Amino acid sequence: MRAVIFAVVFNLTFIAAAAAQQEELPQQQQPQRRQAQQGQQPGPQAPAQREPEQQQQQQQQQPQESVVALRVFLDCDRDCDFDYLRREVTFVNYVRDRQDAEVHVLVTTRDSGGGEEWTLAFIGLEQYEGQDITLVYNSSNTDTEDEVRSGFAQVFRIGLLNYMIGHPLLPGIDISYEELEEAERQAGVMAQFQDDPWNFWTFRASLDAEFEGEERTSEKSFSGSFSANRTTEAWKIRSEVEGRFSEEEFELNDGTVLVSDSRNYQVSGQVVKSLGEHWGASIRGSADASTFDNQDLAISAAPGIEYNFFPYSESSRRALTFTYEIGFSSVDYEEETIFDVTSETLFDHLLLINYDLNQPWGESNFSVELSQFLDHPSQYRAEVGGRLEFRVIRGLSFEVDGEFSWLNDQRFLPKEDISDEEVLLRRRALATDFNYEFSIGFSYTFGSIFNNVVNPRFSGRRGGGGGNGDGFF
Repeated sequence: MRAVIFAVVFNLTFIAAAAAQQEELPQQQQPQRRQAQQGQQPGPQAPAQREPEQQQQQQQQQPQESVVALRVFLDCDRDCDFDYLRREVTFVNYVRDRQDAEVHVLVTTRDSGGGEEWTLAFIGLEQYEGQDITLVYNSSNTDTEDEVRSGFAQVFRIGLLNYMIGHPLLPGIDISYEELEEAERQAGVMAQFQDDPWNFWTFRASLDAEFEGEERTSEKSFSGSFSANRTTEAWKIRSEVEGRFSEEEFELNDGTVLVSDSRNYQVSGQVVKSLGEHWGASIRGSADASTFDNQDLAISAAPGIEYNFFPYSESSRRALTFTYEIGFSSVDYEEETIFDVTSETLFDHLLLINYDLNQPWGESNFSVELSQFLDHPSQYRAEVGGRLEFRVIRGLSFEVDGEFSWLNDQRFLPKEDISDEEVLLRRRALATDFNYEFSIGFSYTFGSIFNNVVNPRFSGRRGGGGGNGDGFF
Protein backbone atom coordinates (compact mmCIF):
# COMPACT_ATOMS: atom_id res chain seq x y z
CA MET A 1 0.00 0.00 0.00
CA ARG A 2 2.84 2.37 0.88
CA ALA A 3 4.47 1.69 -2.52
CA VAL A 4 1.19 2.49 -4.33
CA ILE A 5 0.78 5.77 -2.44
CA PHE A 6 4.39 6.65 -3.17
CA ALA A 7 3.90 5.99 -6.90
CA VAL A 8 0.70 8.07 -7.05
CA VAL A 9 2.29 11.02 -5.23
CA PHE A 10 5.42 10.80 -7.39
CA ASN A 11 3.39 10.80 -10.62
CA LEU A 12 1.22 13.73 -9.49
CA THR A 13 4.34 15.66 -8.55
CA PHE A 14 5.94 14.91 -11.92
CA ILE A 15 2.81 16.02 -13.80
CA ALA A 16 2.60 19.24 -11.75
CA ALA A 17 6.27 19.99 -12.38
CA ALA A 18 5.84 19.44 -16.12
CA ALA A 19 2.81 21.73 -16.17
CA ALA A 20 4.70 24.42 -14.28
CA GLN A 21 7.63 24.19 -16.67
CA GLN A 22 5.22 24.42 -19.64
CA GLU A 23 3.67 27.57 -18.14
CA GLU A 24 7.03 29.26 -17.65
CA LEU A 25 8.23 28.88 -21.27
CA PRO A 26 8.79 32.21 -23.08
CA GLN A 27 5.61 33.70 -24.41
CA GLN A 28 7.00 34.10 -27.93
CA GLN A 29 7.11 30.29 -28.23
CA GLN A 30 3.44 29.77 -27.39
CA PRO A 31 1.92 30.42 -30.88
CA GLN A 32 4.36 28.02 -32.53
CA ARG A 33 3.67 25.34 -29.89
CA ARG A 34 -0.11 25.64 -30.32
CA GLN A 35 0.20 25.43 -34.08
CA ALA A 36 2.28 22.26 -33.87
CA GLN A 37 -0.10 20.65 -31.38
CA GLN A 38 -3.07 21.32 -33.70
CA GLY A 39 -1.28 19.68 -36.66
CA GLN A 40 -1.35 22.87 -38.76
CA GLN A 41 1.13 23.18 -41.62
CA PRO A 42 2.65 26.40 -42.88
CA GLY A 43 0.58 28.01 -45.63
CA PRO A 44 1.69 28.52 -49.23
CA GLN A 45 4.59 30.85 -49.84
CA ALA A 46 3.49 34.49 -50.10
CA PRO A 47 4.21 36.52 -53.21
CA ALA A 48 7.63 38.07 -53.61
CA GLN A 49 6.33 41.57 -52.86
CA ARG A 50 5.43 40.47 -49.27
CA GLU A 51 8.93 39.16 -48.41
CA PRO A 52 10.19 42.49 -46.94
CA GLU A 53 7.13 42.64 -44.66
CA GLN A 54 7.74 39.06 -43.47
CA GLN A 55 11.41 39.78 -42.84
CA GLN A 56 10.46 42.82 -40.77
CA GLN A 57 8.02 40.76 -38.70
CA GLN A 58 10.64 38.04 -38.14
CA GLN A 59 13.14 40.63 -36.97
CA GLN A 60 10.59 42.01 -34.50
CA GLN A 61 9.84 38.50 -33.20
CA GLN A 62 13.51 37.65 -32.57
CA PRO A 63 14.31 38.06 -28.86
CA GLN A 64 16.83 40.70 -27.94
CA GLU A 65 20.14 39.55 -26.45
CA SER A 66 19.68 39.38 -22.70
CA VAL A 67 22.03 41.10 -20.27
CA VAL A 68 23.66 38.57 -17.94
CA ALA A 69 23.93 39.78 -14.34
CA LEU A 70 27.08 39.43 -12.28
CA ARG A 71 27.43 35.87 -10.92
CA VAL A 72 28.11 35.90 -7.16
CA PHE A 73 28.89 33.06 -4.76
CA LEU A 74 28.08 34.14 -1.18
CA ASP A 75 30.18 32.03 1.19
CA CYS A 76 28.62 32.85 4.55
CA ASP A 77 28.10 29.49 6.22
CA ARG A 78 25.18 29.80 8.70
CA ASP A 79 25.38 33.46 9.73
CA CYS A 80 23.66 35.23 6.80
CA ASP A 81 19.96 35.53 6.01
CA PHE A 82 20.13 34.29 2.40
CA ASP A 83 16.42 34.76 1.69
CA TYR A 84 16.58 38.39 2.81
CA LEU A 85 19.66 39.11 0.67
CA ARG A 86 18.13 37.50 -2.41
CA ARG A 87 15.11 39.77 -2.03
CA GLU A 88 17.01 42.98 -1.24
CA VAL A 89 20.08 42.68 -3.49
CA THR A 90 18.59 41.69 -6.84
CA PHE A 91 21.05 43.08 -9.42
CA VAL A 92 23.26 39.95 -9.30
CA ASN A 93 22.82 36.25 -10.00
CA TYR A 94 23.50 34.05 -6.96
CA VAL A 95 25.20 30.76 -7.86
CA ARG A 96 25.60 27.59 -5.83
CA ASP A 97 29.29 26.93 -6.40
CA ARG A 98 32.44 29.03 -6.40
CA GLN A 99 33.54 27.67 -9.78
CA ASP A 100 30.46 29.20 -11.43
CA ALA A 101 31.03 32.65 -9.93
CA GLU A 102 32.64 35.85 -11.14
CA VAL A 103 32.88 37.16 -7.57
CA HIS A 104 33.37 35.04 -4.44
CA VAL A 105 32.28 36.80 -1.23
CA LEU A 106 33.85 35.10 1.79
CA VAL A 107 32.26 36.20 5.09
CA THR A 108 33.85 35.61 8.49
CA THR A 109 32.79 36.82 11.93
CA ARG A 110 34.38 37.38 15.32
CA ASP A 111 33.30 38.92 18.62
CA SER A 112 34.00 42.61 19.04
CA GLY A 113 33.07 43.16 22.67
CA GLY A 114 29.85 45.10 22.22
CA GLY A 115 28.75 43.08 19.22
CA GLU A 116 30.14 41.23 16.24
CA GLU A 117 32.57 42.13 13.47
CA TRP A 118 31.70 40.86 9.98
CA THR A 119 34.55 40.77 7.45
CA LEU A 120 33.47 40.57 3.80
CA ALA A 121 36.32 39.53 1.48
CA PHE A 122 35.33 40.12 -2.16
CA ILE A 123 37.49 37.87 -4.36
CA GLY A 124 37.43 38.53 -8.10
CA LEU A 125 37.31 35.54 -10.45
CA GLU A 126 37.42 35.10 -14.23
CA GLN A 127 37.63 38.59 -15.82
CA TYR A 128 37.71 40.16 -12.34
CA GLU A 129 40.68 38.13 -11.12
CA GLY A 130 43.01 40.24 -9.00
CA GLN A 131 40.28 42.74 -8.11
CA ASP A 132 39.99 41.84 -4.43
CA ILE A 133 38.66 44.14 -1.72
CA THR A 134 37.77 43.70 1.95
CA LEU A 135 35.01 45.52 3.83
CA VAL A 136 34.05 45.35 7.50
CA TYR A 137 30.61 45.66 9.10
CA ASN A 138 30.14 45.95 12.87
CA SER A 139 26.85 45.01 14.51
CA SER A 140 25.86 45.76 18.10
CA ASN A 141 24.50 43.41 20.73
CA THR A 142 21.52 45.75 21.01
CA ASP A 143 20.65 45.52 17.29
CA THR A 144 17.59 43.56 16.30
CA GLU A 145 17.90 40.75 13.77
CA ASP A 146 16.40 43.00 11.10
CA GLU A 147 18.90 45.78 11.84
CA VAL A 148 21.82 43.35 11.60
CA ARG A 149 20.77 41.86 8.27
CA SER A 150 19.89 45.30 6.87
CA GLY A 151 23.31 46.70 7.81
CA PHE A 152 25.06 43.67 6.39
CA ALA A 153 23.10 43.95 3.13
CA GLN A 154 24.18 47.57 2.73
CA VAL A 155 27.88 46.70 3.04
CA PHE A 156 27.31 43.76 0.69
CA ARG A 157 25.83 46.12 -1.93
CA ILE A 158 28.71 48.57 -1.64
CA GLY A 159 31.25 45.83 -2.19
CA LEU A 160 29.45 44.51 -5.27
CA LEU A 161 29.36 47.98 -6.85
CA ASN A 162 33.13 47.74 -7.39
CA TYR A 163 32.47 45.00 -9.95
CA MET A 164 29.51 46.74 -11.60
CA ILE A 165 31.57 49.57 -13.11
CA GLY A 166 31.03 49.39 -16.85
CA HIS A 167 28.36 46.70 -16.49
CA PRO A 168 25.17 47.21 -18.56
CA LEU A 169 23.04 46.93 -15.40
CA LEU A 170 24.85 49.76 -13.60
CA PRO A 171 22.47 52.57 -14.80
CA GLY A 172 19.57 50.74 -13.17
CA ILE A 173 21.15 50.67 -9.71
CA ASP A 174 19.94 53.40 -7.36
CA ILE A 175 22.46 54.86 -4.94
CA SER A 176 21.14 56.90 -2.01
CA TYR A 177 22.78 58.77 0.84
CA GLU A 178 21.22 59.31 4.24
CA GLU A 179 22.24 62.61 5.80
CA LEU A 180 23.97 62.28 9.17
CA GLU A 181 22.97 64.25 12.20
CA GLU A 182 25.08 67.35 12.92
CA ALA A 183 26.65 65.74 16.00
CA GLU A 184 27.56 62.64 14.02
CA ARG A 185 29.21 64.72 11.27
CA GLN A 186 31.31 66.61 13.78
CA ALA A 187 32.36 63.53 15.74
CA GLY A 188 33.05 61.31 12.73
CA VAL A 189 31.78 57.82 12.02
CA MET A 190 34.10 55.83 14.31
CA ALA A 191 33.27 55.89 18.01
CA GLN A 192 35.91 57.38 20.29
CA PHE A 193 36.42 56.91 24.02
CA GLN A 194 35.01 60.33 24.83
CA ASP A 195 31.90 59.59 22.71
CA ASP A 196 30.82 56.53 24.72
CA PRO A 197 29.21 57.23 28.10
CA TRP A 198 29.59 53.50 28.92
CA ASN A 199 33.32 53.54 28.13
CA PHE A 200 32.89 50.45 25.89
CA TRP A 201 31.29 48.34 28.65
CA THR A 202 28.42 46.10 27.57
CA PHE A 203 26.07 44.31 29.96
CA ARG A 204 23.69 41.46 29.35
CA ALA A 205 21.17 39.82 31.66
CA SER A 206 19.01 36.78 30.87
CA LEU A 207 16.48 34.64 32.71
CA ASP A 208 14.87 31.52 31.24
CA ALA A 209 12.31 28.97 32.35
CA GLU A 210 11.46 25.86 30.34
CA PHE A 211 8.75 23.26 30.88
CA GLU A 212 8.19 20.06 28.94
CA GLY A 213 6.09 17.00 29.61
CA GLU A 214 4.06 14.00 28.56
CA GLU A 215 1.66 11.76 30.47
CA ARG A 216 4.40 9.90 32.34
CA THR A 217 7.38 12.24 32.08
CA SER A 218 7.99 15.90 32.80
CA GLU A 219 10.97 18.23 32.89
CA LYS A 220 11.49 21.76 34.12
CA SER A 221 14.59 23.91 34.10
CA PHE A 222 15.51 27.41 35.22
CA SER A 223 18.60 29.34 34.20
CA GLY A 224 19.92 32.86 34.46
CA SER A 225 23.05 34.81 33.70
CA PHE A 226 24.57 38.26 33.91
CA SER A 227 27.69 39.37 32.05
CA ALA A 228 29.80 42.52 31.88
CA ASN A 229 32.36 42.82 29.08
CA ARG A 230 34.67 45.51 27.74
CA THR A 231 36.73 45.22 24.56
CA THR A 232 39.24 47.70 23.15
CA GLU A 233 42.43 47.29 21.14
CA ALA A 234 44.49 47.38 24.35
CA TRP A 235 42.31 45.46 26.83
CA LYS A 236 39.65 42.77 26.89
CA ILE A 237 37.66 42.20 30.09
CA ARG A 238 35.08 39.43 30.45
CA SER A 239 33.01 38.55 33.52
CA GLU A 240 29.89 36.44 33.97
CA VAL A 241 27.62 34.97 36.63
CA GLU A 242 25.42 32.08 35.53
CA GLY A 243 23.39 29.26 37.02
CA ARG A 244 21.10 26.45 35.98
CA PHE A 245 18.77 24.07 37.78
CA SER A 246 16.87 21.24 36.09
CA GLU A 247 14.54 18.51 37.37
CA GLU A 248 13.06 15.48 35.60
CA GLU A 249 10.25 13.16 36.74
CA PHE A 250 9.51 9.69 35.33
CA GLU A 251 6.63 7.38 36.20
CA LEU A 252 7.86 3.78 35.95
CA ASN A 253 5.76 0.75 35.03
CA ASP A 254 5.21 -0.21 38.68
CA GLY A 255 3.86 3.28 39.46
CA THR A 256 7.05 4.48 41.15
CA VAL A 257 7.96 8.10 40.40
CA LEU A 258 11.63 8.74 39.79
CA VAL A 259 12.88 12.31 40.37
CA SER A 260 16.29 13.46 39.23
CA ASP A 261 17.78 16.95 39.45
CA SER A 262 21.05 18.71 38.66
CA ARG A 263 22.58 22.09 39.55
CA ASN A 264 25.40 24.11 38.07
CA TYR A 265 26.55 27.58 39.14
CA GLN A 266 29.58 29.60 38.07
CA VAL A 267 31.23 32.98 38.52
CA SER A 268 34.08 33.65 36.10
CA GLY A 269 36.25 36.50 34.87
CA GLN A 270 39.25 37.20 32.67
CA VAL A 271 41.43 40.21 31.90
CA VAL A 272 43.50 40.19 28.70
CA LYS A 273 46.23 42.72 27.81
CA SER A 274 47.30 43.18 24.19
CA LEU A 275 51.08 43.12 23.73
CA GLY A 276 51.38 43.98 20.06
CA GLU A 277 50.31 42.15 16.91
CA HIS A 278 51.54 38.72 18.08
CA TRP A 279 51.43 38.58 21.90
CA GLY A 280 48.84 38.75 24.67
CA ALA A 281 48.75 38.15 28.42
CA SER A 282 45.84 37.31 30.69
CA ILE A 283 44.72 36.32 34.15
CA ARG A 284 41.49 34.46 34.76
CA GLY A 285 39.59 33.13 37.73
CA SER A 286 36.39 31.26 38.52
CA ALA A 287 34.23 29.80 41.26
CA ASP A 288 32.11 26.76 40.35
CA ALA A 289 29.57 24.43 41.91
CA SER A 290 28.38 21.37 39.97
CA THR A 291 26.54 18.19 40.94
CA PHE A 292 27.78 16.56 37.71
CA ASP A 293 31.43 17.04 38.73
CA ASN A 294 30.85 16.38 42.48
CA GLN A 295 31.95 19.94 43.30
CA ASP A 296 30.42 21.82 46.19
CA LEU A 297 32.76 24.75 45.51
CA ALA A 298 35.84 24.99 43.29
CA ILE A 299 37.88 28.21 43.20
CA SER A 300 40.63 28.57 40.59
CA ALA A 301 42.96 31.23 39.19
CA ALA A 302 45.56 31.14 36.42
CA PRO A 303 47.77 33.70 34.64
CA GLY A 304 48.69 32.98 31.04
CA ILE A 305 50.47 34.17 27.93
CA GLU A 306 49.67 33.67 24.24
CA TYR A 307 51.61 33.98 20.98
CA ASN A 308 50.00 34.17 17.52
CA PHE A 309 52.23 33.18 14.61
CA PHE A 310 50.12 35.44 12.34
CA PRO A 311 49.13 39.03 13.18
CA TYR A 312 45.97 39.24 15.28
CA SER A 313 44.54 41.61 12.66
CA GLU A 314 44.27 38.60 10.31
CA SER A 315 42.52 36.37 12.83
CA SER A 316 39.24 36.32 10.89
CA ARG A 317 41.04 34.48 8.06
CA ARG A 318 43.91 32.62 9.77
CA ALA A 319 45.41 32.16 13.24
CA LEU A 320 47.97 29.86 14.83
CA THR A 321 48.12 30.45 18.58
CA PHE A 322 50.18 28.94 21.40
CA THR A 323 48.68 29.49 24.87
CA TYR A 324 50.29 28.56 28.18
CA GLU A 325 48.69 28.91 31.63
CA ILE A 326 49.76 27.91 35.13
CA GLY A 327 47.47 28.12 38.13
CA PHE A 328 45.86 26.58 41.18
CA SER A 329 42.44 25.43 42.35
CA SER A 330 40.92 24.88 45.78
CA VAL A 331 38.10 22.33 45.73
CA ASP A 332 35.46 21.23 48.24
CA TYR A 333 33.67 18.06 47.12
CA GLU A 334 30.05 17.11 47.79
CA GLU A 335 31.04 13.48 48.47
CA GLU A 336 34.31 11.81 49.39
CA THR A 337 36.34 11.10 46.26
CA ILE A 338 38.12 7.96 45.07
CA PHE A 339 41.29 9.49 46.58
CA ASP A 340 39.66 9.59 50.06
CA VAL A 341 39.49 13.39 50.27
CA THR A 342 36.62 15.84 50.67
CA SER A 343 38.71 18.94 49.90
CA GLU A 344 42.13 19.69 48.42
CA THR A 345 44.31 22.33 46.75
CA LEU A 346 45.81 21.52 43.35
CA PHE A 347 48.36 23.17 41.05
CA ASP A 348 48.27 22.60 37.31
CA HIS A 349 49.46 23.95 33.98
CA LEU A 350 48.07 23.88 30.45
CA LEU A 351 49.35 24.20 26.88
CA LEU A 352 46.90 24.88 24.04
CA ILE A 353 47.84 24.97 20.35
CA ASN A 354 45.06 26.12 18.03
CA TYR A 355 45.05 26.59 14.26
CA ASP A 356 42.17 28.26 12.38
CA LEU A 357 41.99 28.78 8.63
CA ASN A 358 39.14 30.22 6.55
CA GLN A 359 39.87 30.32 2.83
CA PRO A 360 37.90 30.27 -0.47
CA TRP A 361 38.31 26.48 -0.76
CA GLY A 362 36.77 25.89 2.69
CA GLU A 363 37.67 26.13 6.36
CA SER A 364 39.59 24.12 8.92
CA ASN A 365 40.38 24.05 12.61
CA PHE A 366 42.86 21.93 14.54
CA SER A 367 43.70 22.05 18.24
CA VAL A 368 45.83 20.20 20.78
CA GLU A 369 45.38 20.72 24.53
CA LEU A 370 47.63 19.25 27.21
CA SER A 371 47.11 19.72 30.95
CA GLN A 372 48.75 18.19 34.02
CA PHE A 373 48.66 18.46 37.81
CA LEU A 374 52.03 19.75 39.00
CA ASP A 375 51.68 18.10 42.40
CA HIS A 376 50.45 14.82 40.79
CA PRO A 377 52.49 14.57 37.55
CA SER A 378 51.12 11.16 36.58
CA GLN A 379 47.61 12.63 36.30
CA TYR A 380 47.05 14.48 33.04
CA ARG A 381 44.64 15.13 30.17
CA ALA A 382 45.38 15.26 26.42
CA GLU A 383 42.85 16.36 23.83
CA VAL A 384 43.13 16.46 20.04
CA GLY A 385 40.37 17.81 17.84
CA GLY A 386 39.73 19.26 14.44
CA ARG A 387 37.29 20.11 11.71
CA LEU A 388 37.73 20.30 7.94
CA GLU A 389 35.22 21.48 5.36
CA PHE A 390 36.61 21.22 1.85
CA ARG A 391 35.12 21.89 -1.59
CA VAL A 392 36.51 19.04 -3.69
CA ILE A 393 35.05 19.86 -7.11
CA ARG A 394 32.08 21.80 -8.43
CA GLY A 395 29.12 21.08 -6.14
CA LEU A 396 30.94 18.46 -4.05
CA SER A 397 31.82 19.30 -0.43
CA PHE A 398 33.52 17.04 2.07
CA GLU A 399 33.36 17.54 5.86
CA VAL A 400 35.03 15.71 8.72
CA ASP A 401 34.84 16.62 12.41
CA GLY A 402 36.32 14.81 15.37
CA GLU A 403 37.77 14.96 18.86
CA PHE A 404 39.61 12.45 21.03
CA SER A 405 40.63 12.83 24.69
CA TRP A 406 42.86 10.77 26.96
CA LEU A 407 41.71 11.26 30.56
CA ASN A 408 43.73 10.57 33.66
CA ASP A 409 42.79 13.51 35.87
CA GLN A 410 39.31 12.73 37.24
CA ARG A 411 40.13 13.40 40.89
CA PHE A 412 36.55 14.56 41.52
CA LEU A 413 34.89 11.15 41.05
CA PRO A 414 32.86 10.12 44.14
CA LYS A 415 33.96 7.07 46.09
CA GLU A 416 30.48 5.62 46.43
CA ASP A 417 28.89 3.86 43.47
CA ILE A 418 26.70 5.93 41.17
CA SER A 419 23.09 4.74 40.85
CA ASP A 420 21.76 3.32 37.60
CA GLU A 421 19.34 6.25 37.34
CA GLU A 422 22.21 8.76 37.48
CA VAL A 423 24.10 6.81 34.83
CA LEU A 424 21.13 6.62 32.45
CA LEU A 425 20.19 10.28 32.94
CA ARG A 426 23.80 11.50 32.68
CA ARG A 427 23.58 13.27 36.04
CA ARG A 428 27.10 12.30 37.16
CA ALA A 429 30.46 12.09 35.42
CA LEU A 430 31.60 8.51 34.89
CA ALA A 431 35.10 7.08 35.23
CA THR A 432 36.72 6.68 31.83
CA ASP A 433 40.16 6.66 30.26
CA PHE A 434 39.01 8.33 27.04
CA ASN A 435 36.13 9.87 25.14
CA TYR A 436 35.67 10.66 21.49
CA GLU A 437 33.37 12.23 18.93
CA PHE A 438 33.64 11.76 15.18
CA SER A 439 31.54 12.59 12.14
CA ILE A 440 32.17 12.46 8.41
CA GLY A 441 30.03 13.24 5.42
CA PHE A 442 29.74 14.85 2.04
CA SER A 443 27.14 16.70 0.01
CA TYR A 444 26.78 16.99 -3.75
CA THR A 445 24.66 19.63 -5.45
CA PHE A 446 24.04 19.58 -9.20
CA GLY A 447 21.63 21.05 -11.71
CA SER A 448 20.99 24.76 -12.17
CA ILE A 449 23.89 26.95 -11.06
CA PHE A 450 21.57 29.81 -10.08
CA ASN A 451 20.15 30.40 -6.62
CA ASN A 452 18.13 33.61 -6.99
CA VAL A 453 14.50 32.71 -6.33
CA VAL A 454 12.86 32.86 -2.90
CA ASN A 455 9.52 31.05 -2.60
CA PRO A 456 8.44 30.66 1.05
CA ARG A 457 5.12 28.90 0.42
CA PHE A 458 4.49 25.86 2.66
CA SER A 459 7.78 26.50 4.47
CA GLY A 460 6.07 26.37 7.85
CA ARG A 461 4.80 22.78 7.57
CA ARG A 462 6.05 20.66 10.46
CA GLY A 463 4.99 17.21 9.34
CA GLY A 464 1.76 15.28 9.44
CA GLY A 465 0.26 12.04 8.30
CA GLY A 466 0.45 10.48 11.75
CA GLY A 467 3.29 8.40 13.20
CA ASN A 468 6.43 10.37 13.81
CA GLY A 469 5.31 13.44 11.90
CA ASP A 470 7.28 12.62 8.74
CA GLY A 471 4.21 12.18 6.53
CA PHE A 472 4.23 9.41 3.94
CA PHE A 473 7.99 9.41 3.50
